[in-house]
Parts: sequence; C-alpha cells; structure tokens
Amino acid sequence: MGCVPVRGGRMADIIRVGLLGYGTIGSGVIKLLTDPESRIADRIKLVKVADTDLEREREVKVDPALLSCDTDSVVNDPEIDVIVELIGGVGAAKKYVEMALDAGKDVVTANKYMIALHGDELHERAGRNGARLLFEASVAGGVPIIQVIRDRLAVDRVLSINAILNGTCNYILTRMEQVPGMDVDQAVAEARQKGFAEADPTLDVSGMDTAQKLCILVRKALRTLVLPDQIDLQGIAGISNVDVQSALEMGYRIKLIAHSHRVNGKLELWVGPALIPAANTLAQVSNEFNAVAIKSEAHGEQTFIGKGAGMMPTAGAVIGDLYTLLNHDNVTSLLSESRLDIPIVDSKNVRCRYFTRFTVKDQPGVISAVSGELAARGISIASVVQHEKAVDPRQGVPLVVITHETTAGAMSEAVAAIDRLDVMLQPAHTIRIMDTL
Repeated sequence: MGCVPVRGGRMADIIRVGLLGYGTIGSGVIKLLTDPESRIADRIKLVKVADTDLEREREVKVDPALLSCDTDSVVNDPEIDVIVELIGGVGAAKKYVEMALDAGKDVVTANKYMIALHGDELHERAGRNGARLLFEASVAGGVPIIQVIRDRLAVDRVLSINAILNGTCNYILTRMEQVPGMDVDQAVAEARQKGFAEADPTLDVSGMDTAQKLCILVRKALRTLVLPDQIDLQGIAGISNVDVQSALEMGYRIKLIAHSHRVNGKLELWVGPALIPAANTLAQVSNEFNAVAIKSEAHGEQTFIGKGAGMMPTAGAVIGDLYTLLNHDNVTSLLSESRLDIPIVDSKNVRCRYFTRFTVKDQPGVISAVSGELAARGISIASVVQHEKAVDPRQGVPLVVITHETTAGAMSEAVAAIDRLDVMLQPAHTIRIMDTL
C-alpha cells in the first residue's frame, strides 16, 4: 500500500483515508480530520467519503469534491490506504471490509455487530493479505479498553469484567434517579433530544448493543468466542421509577451491566440491569459515561471511565485507531491471539440475590402467597418493602422483595408461578443484586 507503514521498516509520513458512512459518527470523524488545529491533520488525509444519501442536510460539512455515492469505487481506489467503515450492520459493511482487506488495505471500524459475529473470520482475512483490522471504536466509546487489553494486559490473566457499555441506557437510568416519576419512555425522549439515543433506541434499551460489545471484550480479554445469542440478556425497558427509587433508598443504584466472570473453570456471562452498591465505582458512573472494571491476576482491579454516547467519543476512538496505524508498524489485527474457548456456565445455574417488584392487589394474604411460592423453590426472603397504597386501587401496590442468594433458574420458576396468582395485577420484574463485583 502506498503510504502505510512498511512492514519491518520506517513509519509512513501520511496515510490516506476513505470513509464509508456519513452519519453521526462519520460526521464526527470528518470534523476531527478536517480541524485545521489538529495535530494530525497534515498526516491523516481524508480522500473520499462514501454514503448512499448525499442530499440529506448535515451539521458537519465536507468538501463536495470528496463525496461519492459509489462505495465500490472508494474501496477500490488505489490512492486510499485505509478504509474507515461506519456503515453499520453486517451485509454491506462486511462486503466492503472484505474487499478492502483483500486489496491489502487496513480497516478501522466501529461496527460492533460485525466484529461480534465475524471478527475472527475478518482477522484471518486481514492476515492473509498483510492488512490490519482495528476496532477500538466498537466498544465503550471514549474508553480505550481494547488498547488496554492488548498492551497492559497482554500477558496477564483476566478473571472478571463488569462494565457499563451503553451510554444511552446509563443516561436513561441516571435521569430516572434524578427525576422521581420519570419513566423509561420519557428518559429516552430526553436522551434523543440530547443526541444520546437513536431515533429507534431498541438496540440500546434491549441490551443487545451491550451484549455485542461484551462478546468483543470476552474474545479479546478471555480469548473465548461468544456470540450475542449465547449471552443471558435482559434490557431496561421493564425498569420502573419505583425500582430506581427503591434501589436508592436501599443504598444501591441500578446500572445496565455486562458481566463476565471465571467460575470453577467456566465463564459466567450475562447482560442486564443490576443493583450496584452506591459506594462502588461503577455505581457512581452517571449520564452518558461508560466504565469497564477489569480484575486480573497481575494488575488486580482496574476501572476505566469515559464518555460512551454521542458523536465525538466514538469518532475519537476511530481517530485513535488511525493514529495507531500511522505510528505503530507492529500492531496486528486485534483478534490475533489463539482461542481458549472457556466453557460457558448454564445461565440457570448462575447465583445471586434478587430484587423483585410485584404489583399486587391491596388485600390481606398477599405477602403469604408470594413468600409461599418462593419457599417452595428453596428461596428465602431477606426483606420485604410494601409501598403506600395506590391512589387508584386498580393500579395495585408495589411490593418489593429482596431474596437471599439463589439460582437464576429457581428465581425464574418462582416468578412465573407468582405471576399466575390471582393477587398479581402486572407481571413481576426481577433485577439482580451485585453486592460484590
């Protein structure tokens, strides 16, 4: 390739970039690369920008001479050294990444879904063609966690990962804490206004975005290939303001957590909301910020924090990868390690305490009925909080039950049985409690 680092030789003075995707993140990349005060503006040159819709009005402008609706021609342009893929999805994005790698071009991507599903395959393709594939921007926005794992933890043994990987959800949960009565939909609308949520936030709110990112972290840090559908997944759509405020009263904060932990030679994996002790560092991460807490044998516990939602954090991570390509000849594609493929614990056998909100009729015998179903499955109750009567009896009364440690399978069976009781007005909502991380 023209101006990329010569393998085993000197560094390049300039790399020429073709950008695929002129959306939110692409606009951020353009803004950073065309900033006249940037220290890298004279070394990383934006040559072409491809997008299927060039008519849409955008806040960040670019020289019209750089624009193209012919993505194939941009990928195949011999003057371009590096392709930055910001299309998203798997179909077209994967096709163009493969084309670039086959041509020996380095690729930088923020595409978490593509890397989670096809990262190993694309790494092998990069290796065959003497190219490199970097994807720091696919996980945790402004937290350079892939670089940390690659460099600082390269010879260490990672024991656990607990992370807040979705800035949108963290902003939503923070606002629900700050505004009593605010529900998820209201917080989503506010996040959208501030540019922290997509027009359709389903990928974020469902937890799938976080699951895809956890797959990448597990592959890199624990050398285990995991697909998103293998992860026990729960989103935040069912979280109520009662849950959030009750957690605060108990000394906890609710966070959407990506969890990976070695247990007896196996790997415990899940994504879902969890009550975190308020004094814990992760609990104190608010608004659109992300955080990754990693525990390893040599380094112990470390937590890395940075912005995770919005245009600039992810765009900044893309620029960081371009800078790495510019200055480090020995960097390889980030999935280059051999696999260990640690077995995954059956999600039904994962143990923890639970916070469960039951919306029940205001009548005698309710607590007895609920506790009876829990006891039938060997689940003991640590505490019960019954809130004041509802103004409208048809809405029911929230009954919050905190259990002692039990398995996810037993808890799921108990909740299903309780939901069938005549005293229930709405399905129960269960949240993990993580007293130790």
